[in-house]
Amino acid sequence: MTTEPTSSPQPYPAPEASSERAGYSPAGQNLVHAADHNLRVTLEGLRRTGAMSRLELAKLTGLTVPGITNIVRKLVADGLVREGTAESSRANRFGMVAEGAVALGIDVTDDMARLIAIDLAGHVLFRKEHPVEAGDAASTVIDMASEALERLADQTTARVMGVGITALDCADAVRASLAPLPVIVEPDTIAAALGERQFGVAEAGDSFVYILLGASTRAGMIIGGSVFNGVDQKAGRVGSMRTGEDGRLLDQAASTAVLRGLEGEGADHPVVANWIEETSAHLMDSIIAISAFIAPRDIYVGGRLPPGWIDALVQRLGAGRQERMVEPTQPYWLPEIARGSLAQDAVLLGIAAMPFLEFLLPDPRRPFRP
Repeated sequence: MTTEPTSSPQPYPAPEASSERAGYSPAGQNLVHAADHNLRVTLEGLRRTGAMSRLELAKLTGLTVPGITNIVRKLVADGLVREGTAESSRANRFGMVAEGAVALGIDVTDDMARLIAIDLAGHVLFRKEHPVEAGDAASTVIDMASEALERLADQTTARVMGVGITALDCADAVRASLAPLPVIVEPDTIAAALGERQFGVAEAGDSFVYILLGASTRAGMIIGGSVFNGVDQKAGRVGSMRTGEDGRLLDQAASTAVLRGLEGEGADHPVVANWIEETSAHLMDSIIAISAFIAPRDIYVGGRLPPGWIDALVQRLGAGRQERMVEPTQPYWLPEIARGSLAQDAVLLGIAAMPFLEFLLPDPRRPFRP
């Protein structure tokens, strides 16, 4: 293993301060930013499309063939692209080297920390989970990350781009312990939405909402391919809406706390079935409100729950969608409602992708403004 956890990977110029994520500033882009952007979109094109020639890459990215030639030369030198691939041995075609970079993601809930290691294509190298003691999330995350880095050192020579975590309250302690390895922190809702965008069925430029069910109900939003957080990251707090005929808070009606200990049961278990019925009735009101103002192409529903439960909930929501659309006082159109394609791994894969977005790929949290 040539990469030490103590080396800070920045193959291309790192993004500037996180304040850039807030919105557009009417300032020009210097050549460093433009060059960094072109590298990222080229690598993303190969990641999503597969092996391509220089001419095909030029058409896809809108760059010139000489420009693509320079970019590909750098990506090859960095071990992220190779000439001639398993898909095609033709020398003039280039493909992404998925194993050229790896990253860690750690999702932390009240009682459990889950870790995953992935390569650039989202392939899972290994995973682990560990219970979290009350008030001890930082030490658990640090121990898990340190052990995973040692394991990666034994398994691969790929560069470790960093660690993504959802534990906002212990971020400083984790950063201090793992420094100078980059540690990127994002809410689990943003991670779930970006996981769907990067490795799920959503297209790069789609507009969609990912509703994440849990002790509270929240949503991550991608609009036109970019993350939408709202003012002070207040967007997506749909659990505070009063919904249903009884006007209860969605957080109360859809809370998964009542399902603890039932993970081995089917969707027909009385408690689970009742939760599905209650949640679908209240969640539909939120979906109608979201759709009226944002009009996303799709609404994905997911959470750290058995896929069978989510499937049953989505089926019930689909029936409710049809019922609402034919009533004269209800909206004539609602987006498609589907289970998140990554099931329980949406948050994990999304948070593990953060180091790639930070340093290698186009970052939906910081859309490029030409």
